Amino acid sequence: MKRRNFLRGAGGIAVALPMLESMLPRRARAADDGTPRRFVGFCCCNGVEITRFWPTSPYGALTAAGLAGTALEPLSAHVDKMLVPRGIHTVPRGFGWDPVAGCDHVKGVGHRLTARPLDEGTLYATGASLDQVIATQRNDGGTPALNLHVGYRYQGTNGVVSYTGANGPAVGENNPWLVYQDLMGLSNLDDVAIMRLTARRESVLDLVERDFNRIGGGSISQADRAKLDMHLTAIRDLEVGMGEAGLIPCMLDDGRVSELQALEGANVDADSEYKRIGLLQMDILALALACGANHAATLMWGSEAGGPVFTWDGMSHQYNHHKLSHGNTADDCSGSAVDGYLDMLFDIDRWYATQLAYLLDQLDAYTEGDGTVLDHTAVMWTNNLSDGKAHHFMDMPYVMFGSCGGYLRTGQYIKVTAQDSTVNDVDAPHNKLLTTIANACGVTDDTGGPLTIFGDPAFAEAGEFDALKA
Repeated sequence: MKRRNFLRGAGGIAVALPMLESMLPRRARAADDGTPRRFVGFCCCNGVEITRFWPTSPYGALTAAGLAGTALEPLSAHVDKMLVPRGIHTVPRGFGWDPVAGCDHVKGVGHRLTARPLDEGTLYATGASLDQVIATQRNDGGTPALNLHVGYRYQGTNGVVSYTGANGPAVGENNPWLVYQDLMGLSNLDDVAIMRLTARRESVLDLVERDFNRIGGGSISQADRAKLDMHLTAIRDLEVGMGEAGLIPCMLDDGRVSELQALEGANVDADSEYKRIGLLQMDILALALACGANHAATLMWGSEAGGPVFTWDGMSHQYNHHKLSHGNTADDCSGSAVDGYLDMLFDIDRWYATQLAYLLDQLDAYTEGDGTVLDHTAVMWTNNLSDGKAHHFMDMPYVMFGSCGGYLRTGQYIKVTAQDSTVNDVDAPHNKLLTTIANACGVTDDTGGPLTIFGDPAFAEAGEFDALKA
């Protein structure tokens, strides 16, 4: 059954809506809700300050007190929906321990959502990533996953975390205005509608006002009316934010300037715009998931072996993230040591945690069925390395949020390796986490049953992390 409803208006525009219970057939309301299950990859680069990353509490129930003083502290408000697995290592393995192509940075990002080696010629992954596999099976018509980027996109493999298949990089879009146009279907509008949106600076909601009044004034419940108002307010706020960022062109010239001109006029990859672009991308991501436009998304911050120079929110760094990850003034470590670099890395980790908290707030604000959009999503905060200075691939910093419809065991800090030390490559390969998430989202194998293994069987292990399941 199709669950997507739209506001339709002038020029062919169609604004997707979140699921409104009042607009479902009566039998659908009484039966199993069939609420969609979703995946979001919140992807960071260059490793973390590993000694201050993890909860300080024992394994078991997570508490806000156990996050105090760690990189995870800004996420305390969502501790009941948090799941922290410990002891996971990347496959294929780094340090050259597995005979696969690429340096540790390229392998880190390329293996992250694929658990497959890189092509020796292109250094692109040799199989599809988790987000794209979920999208192929769960999106209407197999629409590809929503892939977003924040900041400068390095050419080649360092800036790609998503793959549609072998040697099929899905490069994330770093201009929110272009993403928004695609989400709202603006690329198919007629000339009159485009003029109203650009030259006259109207909102897309102005074009669907009549349909909005019809639905909002109809026999929908008070809860659905509140949900509808929140959704449309979020769209207006997003448009205002993009206008302030200079992303929406003020007018079109006689030649009807394409979206490319909007891209040229907006410095979306500048470090100075990093925070603002990130917030806009997260707003769009939340809208896309809430209205059913996509069930899988990635948001990649920066690029591997790069990243911005953080000079905001109390940070006044002189060197980019990669340099700081090595505590050196040069990317190739040929420079001098950077005093206090571990504190700088810790501040960066906490800053990313704060951004993630914002995204979680957005997802948790949308009520849906017996919970919220966040409750029906598996959000994975991941990094391509653990200790960035050592290029470590063991004890990887994974943090999950949302139970994905009750599949995942939230509110827990769980050791998933059977070894005494979490720094090992004996068991707990990361592909088992990917398999767990795939099954949580309803991915099936060729027989229609649950997936038994995600990734290349030459390096990956079969099975899920049962300890993470509810």
